[in-house]
Amino acid sequence: MRTRIADEKLTMLRRLPPFSGASRRELRAVAAAADVVAVEAGRILLRADRRALEAYVVIEGFVDVVIHGRTVATLTRGQVVGELGVIDGEPRSADVAAATDATLLAIPAPALRALIETSHAVRTMLLRQIADRLRATDLVSVDVAADAVA
Repeated sequence: MRTRIADEKLTMLRRLPPFSGASRRELRAVAAAADVVAVEAGRILLRADRRALEAYVVIEGFVDVVIHGRTVATLTRGQVVGELGVIDGEPRSADVAAATDATLLAIPAPALRALIETSHAVRTMLLRQIADRLRATDLVSVDVAADAVA
């Protein structure tokens, strides 16, 4: 029974875009470290100004990133949330809530830090997603600056 569950978790991970290029060894390491959790719409997953105890990868559904009551991003399948506080040790910068019923991969902070050290696939996935967010932020900043000048 345990082997079947582990195989199902590996198959699920392989189908997630951030892990599609991971080796079987890397997938096994992620699967061993992480738990699949189901949450109902409206559940608060992460709170701003709190210590980062875990990060999540969205498997199904949507989660909202909320800063000062304003939704600044909605994340979906394959996207990671909560990683910044795990990486830098700073308190969380935003609340995160399930926008819909969702299935998530919960990765405890110590396990994610270990995966960052040992897994090229995890490092690459995180760097790409952080770069995408930074690029999107830059575009918004340019739009705001252009509106201020106009």
